[in-house]
Amino acid sequence: MKRPLEPSAEGRGRIVGITDGVFAIALTLIVLEIRVPSHEAVHSEGELLGAILALAPRFLTYALSFLTLTIFWFGQQAQHGLIAKSDRRLATLNLCFLAFIALLPFSTDLLADFLEFRIAVLVYWLNLLMLGATLFASWWYADRNDMIAEDVDAETRRTVYNRIVKAQALWAVGAALCLITPLLSIGFILLVQLIYAAAPRASLLRKLIG
Repeated sequence: MKRPLEPSAEGRGRIVGITDGVFAIALTLIVLEIRVPSHEAVHSEGELLGAILALAPRFLTYALSFLTLTIFWFGQQAQHGLIAKSDRRLATLNLCFLAFIALLPFSTDLLADFLEFRIAVLVYWLNLLMLGATLFASWWYADRNDMIAEDVDAETRRTVYNRIVKAQALWAVGAALCLITPLLSIGFILLVQLIYAAAPRASLLRKLIG
């Protein structure tokens, strides 16, 4: 008789299913924060252009969070491809990860509204930190409890750890830059996101992220 905590391939499949759903919702919510200018407030071409330009902070944070969600989706999908089975504890860790994915639209909206405030940058960075921590914990638990597929070698296991740690280290540097100016911090974090997004096409950048 199968026990509730016994690892199974069926449990892994359920995690993959709910993951895609949460990411899809988060991707939708971050774009909904970019609202079309009110028609009542626009009476000329110039006013419309000004209203669109006023949305620049939201387009910036949308791009930032879209890249963040893309990177973490690929990261978790890569992990799912290497993990053969799951139990309730691993599912709980994955749900914690998804809880912070669901929180990203809030931290994105906060950053867009308070782009010049350090606290807004730090809240956004804390969201990234918790995403990395829960992703790392999920991989560590699966690795320590023999849930990784048998054909995954030690080098691949180390690579997963290293990529999470290196990304978090770079984002921590970006967060620290808000002590100089929040915009510099945001620019650095966005650059890190672009590096990770472009890494599959650039061997030099791949070396930077392991």
